[in-house]
Amino acid sequence: MTNDSGIQNIMNSFLMFCVLCLMSMSVAMAGDAPHGGSKAHILWTQILRHRVTYIQDGTHGPVIYDVQDPNCPYCHVLYENEIPLIESGKLTVRYIPVAILTPGSQGEAAAWLQASHPLFALQHFENIVGDAFRSENTSTLPTVTASASTRIRLHDNLLIIRSLGVTGTPAIIYRTEGGRIKIAMGLISRRRLVAMLPYFK
Repeated sequence: MTNDSGIQNIMNSFLMFCVLCLMSMSVAMAGDAPHGGSKAHILWTQILRHRVTYIQDGTHGPVIYDVQDPNCPYCHVLYENEIPLIESGKLTVRYIPVAILTPGSQGEAAAWLQASHPLFALQHFENIVGDAFRSENTSTLPTVTASASTRIRLHDNLLIIRSLGVTGTPAIIYRTEGGRIKIAMGLISRRRLVAMLPYFK
């Protein structure tokens, strides 16, 4: 008996892979192509906005995407550096959860995505994860069993960021005034983040 849902999921992932193979050059080419029909424009307005699963914090200022694994200490520090800018209306951050660092990452990311209020779940997690890292005891962090849908969304997130050359966490993806898409990998200090603000579109 054929599992139509499973086949459809495989086809969707294959189609996304094909699209991402074409998109993977956009980061390098975006500055040279016309903004309206460029690969970078499609990447920013279609792939990142509609095919990535993210949790948005903020509604004002330029938008950036922040790739986070729940078990990444540097992701937590970057989150803390972003919060003042979000709260002051200077930045909107779309957090892209992935589960790549530890066996517990998937269940913790699922606790964000499967919550009735994912942003509240993310904020609560970030409020307690610092102490967990310092005590080296992450057993108290919220975790749930990832549903099939959540596993697919996390897999697709990983597929997309890997196609763009993101190899670890944290990483931010942003667009400049000229329509060029850039990626900054690794921890970004609060001072550097503030200095980068004028370059975010």
